Amino acid sequence: MSTLGPVRRPPAKRPVWLIVILSVVGVLVLFSAGFAAALLTGGDESPTIVSGEDAADAVAGTGSDEGNGVPQAEPEPCETTLVAPAEVLPRPDDVVVNVYNSTNRAGLAGSTAQELSLRGFRINKVENDPLGVSLRGVGEIRYGVNGVDNARLLQFFFPDAVLVEDDRGGPRVDISLGRGFEAIEDQGLVAASLASPSPSLSGPGCPGQ
Repeated sequence: MSTLGPVRRPPAKRPVWLIVILSVVGVLVLFSAGFAAALLTGGDESPTIVSGEDAADAVAGTGSDEGNGVPQAEPEPCETTLVAPAEVLPRPDDVVVNVYNSTNRAGLAGSTAQELSLRGFRINKVENDPLGVSLRGVGEIRYGVNGVDNARLLQFFFPDAVLVEDDRGGPRVDISLGRGFEAIEDQGLVAASLASPSPSLSGPGCPGQ
Protein backbone atom coordinates (compact mmCIF):
# COMPACT_ATOMS: atom_id res chain seq x y z
CA MET A 1 0.00 0.00 0.00
CA SER A 2 1.51 3.27 -1.11
CA THR A 3 1.90 6.28 1.20
CA LEU A 4 0.20 9.46 -0.01
CA GLY A 5 1.78 12.92 0.52
CA PRO A 6 0.05 15.88 2.27
CA VAL A 7 -3.20 16.78 0.74
CA ARG A 8 -3.69 20.49 -0.20
CA ARG A 9 -7.13 21.80 0.24
CA PRO A 10 -8.37 24.88 -1.74
CA PRO A 11 -8.61 28.01 0.40
CA ALA A 12 -11.97 28.75 1.81
CA LYS A 13 -13.86 31.47 0.08
CA ARG A 14 -14.62 34.64 2.18
CA PRO A 15 -18.23 35.68 2.42
CA VAL A 16 -19.27 38.56 0.21
CA TRP A 17 -20.49 40.63 3.15
CA LEU A 18 -17.05 40.49 4.79
CA ILE A 19 -15.41 41.74 1.60
CA VAL A 20 -17.82 44.68 1.47
CA ILE A 21 -17.12 45.65 5.10
CA LEU A 22 -13.35 45.49 4.61
CA SER A 23 -13.60 47.67 1.50
CA VAL A 24 -15.61 50.31 3.34
CA VAL A 25 -13.13 50.30 6.24
CA GLY A 26 -10.23 50.72 3.80
CA VAL A 27 -11.89 53.72 2.13
CA LEU A 28 -12.50 55.35 5.49
CA VAL A 29 -8.87 54.84 6.53
CA LEU A 30 -7.60 56.40 3.31
CA PHE A 31 -9.97 59.38 3.66
CA SER A 32 -8.88 59.99 7.26
CA ALA A 33 -5.21 59.90 6.29
CA GLY A 34 -5.78 62.37 3.45
CA PHE A 35 -7.73 64.76 5.69
CA ALA A 36 -5.01 64.71 8.35
CA ALA A 37 -2.34 65.44 5.74
CA ALA A 38 -4.37 68.38 4.46
CA LEU A 39 -4.60 69.83 7.96
CA LEU A 40 -0.87 69.49 8.50
CA THR A 41 0.12 71.09 5.21
CA GLY A 42 -2.57 73.83 5.35
CA GLY A 43 -0.94 75.60 8.35
CA ASP A 44 2.45 76.01 6.67
CA GLU A 45 1.59 79.27 4.88
CA SER A 46 4.12 82.00 5.54
CA PRO A 47 2.83 84.75 7.91
CA THR A 48 2.39 88.23 6.55
CA ILE A 49 4.98 90.66 7.93
CA VAL A 50 3.48 94.02 8.97
CA SER A 51 5.73 97.02 9.45
CA GLY A 52 5.49 99.20 12.55
CA GLU A 53 3.81 102.08 10.66
CA ASP A 54 1.28 99.74 9.02
CA ALA A 55 0.49 98.20 12.40
CA ALA A 56 -0.06 101.63 13.93
CA ASP A 57 -2.31 102.58 11.04
CA ALA A 58 -4.27 99.38 11.43
CA VAL A 59 -4.81 100.03 15.14
CA ALA A 60 -5.82 103.64 14.52
CA GLY A 61 -8.06 102.62 11.65
CA THR A 62 -6.33 105.00 9.27
CA GLY A 63 -3.63 104.75 6.68
CA SER A 64 -1.69 107.20 4.63
CA ASP A 65 -3.98 109.74 3.02
CA GLU A 66 -1.73 109.88 -0.01
CA GLY A 67 -1.70 106.09 -0.34
CA ASN A 68 -5.49 106.01 -0.14
CA GLY A 69 -5.82 108.67 -2.78
CA VAL A 70 -7.33 111.13 -0.27
CA PRO A 71 -5.72 114.60 -0.15
CA GLN A 72 -4.23 115.37 3.24
CA ALA A 73 -6.06 118.17 5.06
CA GLU A 74 -4.09 121.28 5.82
CA PRO A 75 -3.76 122.12 9.56
CA GLU A 76 -5.97 124.88 10.82
CA PRO A 77 -4.07 128.16 11.24
CA CYS A 78 -3.21 129.79 14.56
CA GLU A 79 -2.10 133.38 14.14
CA THR A 80 -0.61 135.97 16.44
CA THR A 81 -2.41 139.28 16.15
CA LEU A 82 -2.18 142.57 18.00
CA VAL A 83 -5.33 143.30 19.99
CA ALA A 84 -6.04 146.37 22.10
CA PRO A 85 -7.93 145.77 25.38
CA ALA A 86 -10.53 148.34 24.34
CA GLU A 87 -11.47 146.05 21.44
CA VAL A 88 -12.39 143.07 23.62
CA LEU A 89 -13.38 144.54 27.00
CA PRO A 90 -16.79 146.08 27.77
CA ARG A 91 -17.42 149.79 27.96
CA PRO A 92 -17.58 151.41 31.43
CA ASP A 93 -21.30 152.16 31.03
CA ASP A 94 -21.91 148.41 30.69
CA VAL A 95 -20.32 147.65 34.07
CA VAL A 96 -22.09 147.89 37.45
CA VAL A 97 -19.75 148.46 40.42
CA ASN A 98 -20.13 148.24 44.19
CA VAL A 99 -17.72 150.61 45.95
CA TYR A 100 -16.64 149.56 49.45
CA ASN A 101 -14.46 151.22 52.07
CA SER A 102 -12.05 148.84 53.82
CA THR A 103 -10.31 151.60 55.81
CA ASN A 104 -11.16 153.99 58.64
CA ARG A 105 -11.10 156.97 56.28
CA ALA A 106 -14.58 158.46 56.29
CA GLY A 107 -16.17 159.22 52.94
CA LEU A 108 -13.59 157.29 50.89
CA ALA A 109 -16.15 155.04 49.18
CA GLY A 110 -18.47 157.97 48.40
CA SER A 111 -15.85 160.17 46.74
CA THR A 112 -14.44 157.25 44.75
CA ALA A 113 -17.91 156.20 43.59
CA GLN A 114 -18.58 159.72 42.38
CA GLU A 115 -15.35 159.73 40.37
CA LEU A 116 -16.13 156.32 38.86
CA SER A 117 -19.56 157.58 37.85
CA LEU A 118 -17.92 160.48 36.01
CA ARG A 119 -15.74 157.94 34.21
CA GLY A 120 -18.86 156.20 32.92
CA PHE A 121 -19.37 153.31 35.38
CA ARG A 122 -22.78 152.46 36.82
CA ILE A 123 -22.65 152.56 40.62
CA ASN A 124 -24.75 150.25 42.79
CA LYS A 125 -23.76 150.07 46.48
CA VAL A 126 -21.55 152.59 48.32
CA GLU A 127 -20.75 151.48 51.88
CA ASN A 128 -18.22 149.96 54.21
CA ASP A 129 -16.75 146.60 53.22
CA PRO A 130 -19.42 143.97 54.02
CA LEU A 131 -16.63 141.46 54.69
CA GLY A 132 -15.47 143.60 57.61
CA VAL A 133 -11.81 143.39 56.64
CA SER A 134 -9.14 146.07 56.71
CA LEU A 135 -7.04 146.02 53.56
CA ARG A 136 -3.49 147.34 53.65
CA GLY A 137 -2.92 147.65 49.90
CA VAL A 138 -4.73 149.65 47.22
CA GLY A 139 -7.72 147.33 47.40
CA GLU A 140 -9.44 144.27 45.96
CA ILE A 141 -11.51 143.90 42.81
CA ARG A 142 -13.95 141.09 43.51
CA TYR A 143 -15.85 139.33 40.74
CA GLY A 144 -17.54 136.10 39.73
CA VAL A 145 -17.19 133.79 36.75
CA ASN A 146 -19.51 136.00 34.68
CA GLY A 147 -17.69 139.22 35.55
CA VAL A 148 -14.14 138.44 34.45
CA ASP A 149 -14.02 141.04 31.67
CA ASN A 150 -15.70 143.65 33.88
CA ALA A 151 -13.04 143.12 36.52
CA ARG A 152 -10.25 143.36 33.96
CA LEU A 153 -11.62 146.69 32.77
CA LEU A 154 -11.92 148.04 36.32
CA GLN A 155 -8.31 147.12 37.00
CA PHE A 156 -7.13 149.68 34.43
CA PHE A 157 -8.57 152.33 36.79
CA PHE A 158 -7.03 150.65 39.87
CA PRO A 159 -3.80 149.13 38.44
CA ASP A 160 -2.41 147.95 41.78
CA ALA A 161 -5.64 146.43 43.09
CA VAL A 162 -5.73 142.65 43.53
CA LEU A 163 -8.19 140.58 41.49
CA VAL A 164 -10.18 138.22 43.73
CA GLU A 165 -12.64 135.73 42.22
CA ASP A 166 -15.54 134.56 44.39
CA ASP A 167 -18.65 132.41 43.89
CA ARG A 168 -21.10 135.13 42.80
CA GLY A 169 -23.13 134.33 39.72
CA GLY A 170 -23.78 137.73 38.16
CA PRO A 171 -21.51 140.13 36.24
CA ARG A 172 -21.45 142.83 38.95
CA VAL A 173 -18.02 143.65 40.41
CA ASP A 174 -16.78 145.22 43.64
CA ILE A 175 -13.91 147.58 44.33
CA SER A 176 -13.00 147.47 48.01
CA LEU A 177 -10.55 150.28 48.79
CA GLY A 178 -7.62 149.69 51.12
CA ARG A 179 -5.27 151.94 53.09
CA GLY A 180 -2.82 152.15 50.19
CA PHE A 181 -5.37 153.73 47.83
CA GLU A 182 -4.77 157.37 46.88
CA ALA A 183 -6.63 158.09 43.64
CA ILE A 184 -8.12 156.51 40.54
CA GLU A 185 -5.67 156.24 37.64
CA ASP A 186 -5.48 159.32 35.41
CA GLN A 187 -7.99 159.16 32.58
CA GLY A 188 -5.31 159.83 29.94
CA LEU A 189 -3.19 156.91 31.20
CA VAL A 190 -6.24 154.66 31.30
CA ALA A 191 -7.16 155.53 27.71
CA ALA A 192 -3.57 154.95 26.54
CA SER A 193 -3.41 151.55 28.25
CA LEU A 194 -6.75 150.45 26.80
CA ALA A 195 -5.63 151.47 23.31
CA SER A 196 -2.22 149.83 23.55
CA PRO A 197 -2.23 146.57 21.54
CA SER A 198 -0.60 143.40 22.79
CA PRO A 199 0.06 140.00 21.09
CA SER A 200 -2.87 137.61 21.10
CA LEU A 201 -3.33 134.13 19.60
CA SER A 202 -6.38 133.65 17.43
CA GLY A 203 -7.69 131.04 15.00
CA PRO A 204 -9.18 127.53 15.11
CA GLY A 205 -5.72 125.91 15.32
CA CYS A 206 -4.74 127.65 18.56
CA PRO A 207 -4.53 125.61 21.79
CA GLY A 208 -7.82 125.57 23.59
CA GLN A 209 -9.82 126.71 20.56
